[in-house]
Amino acid sequence: MIDERALAEEIGRISTLQTLVRAYGEIAAIRMRKTRNSVLANREFLNQLNGVFEDVRASYAQEVAALAKKTKGPARVTFLAHNGKTVSVLISANTGLYGEIVRSTLGLFLEEVRQNVSEVSIVGRHGLSLFLAEEPNRPYSYFNLPDDRVEGGDLDQIIKHIVQYSEIHVFYGKFQSVITQKPEKLEVSAEISLTTTTNQKPRHYLFEPTLEGVLTFFETEIFATNFEQVIREAQLAKFASRVLAMDRADENTKEEIRRLNFDKNRLRHRSINKKLLNAISSLVAWGGLK
Repeated sequence: MIDERALAEEIGRISTLQTLVRAYGEIAAIRMRKTRNSVLANREFLNQLNGVFEDVRASYAQEVAALAKKTKGPARVTFLAHNGKTVSVLISANTGLYGEIVRSTLGLFLEEVRQNVSEVSIVGRHGLSLFLAEEPNRPYSYFNLPDDRVEGGDLDQIIKHIVQYSEIHVFYGKFQSVITQKPEKLEVSAEISLTTTTNQKPRHYLFEPTLEGVLTFFETEIFATNFEQVIREAQLAKFASRVLAMDRADENTKEEIRRLNFDKNRLRHRSINKKLLNAISSLVAWGGLK
């Protein structure tokens, strides 16, 4: 049976864990606040930028079609080399303690991977570990990326790998509110049919140096910018999810400490009662002897 000293040691261990949990939660909250404003502002900026790109493709559909004929390619709006394949990309995490968002994103990712013949790319060690537990025999490409920052050059290798695919499906966690983060899927098609753009009212632009050069730049840079935004969205969702997870863990440790303290006090009272009973018994026995 557990004694009072063992209970005190367990309370000490749980209290240490509680301190660690609170520290993780505070750090995650600071990073979430630091990241949130820039991520939300960039959403609107990228929506506008993507709209400009689509407007250019729509307005100059005939010119783009003529360029496609010169290259003897299909009537598609793309000037980059693609391999005709599809890749599914999981943006996960390097470590655990990020709550449910990493696993729920993995679940959405696995639904597609198991139904399609797309190639697989994983970003993050923890996500890779979870994926291999579910699909140990599935070929994959792996990339490491810090959980808490995106610095110059961090994304170059990842983008270089996935931009060669004609269809890119990126799975990541998206921040909706401090208490709500949901898995999201971004689909990027490198080849968009010109027939989808010819009905829009044309606008006229001046291009320097050439239309082909501008479209190639847009196609490359917009993808890189969108992908960086996805990484930042995933980081923000992970920070918010960790805040919630650490808050729940803090409540659990509080409850456990309360329970252990109750057991400790009960043992103490039992010990006191036992001593009192022994003392009374001794007095009774001593009185009987007299």
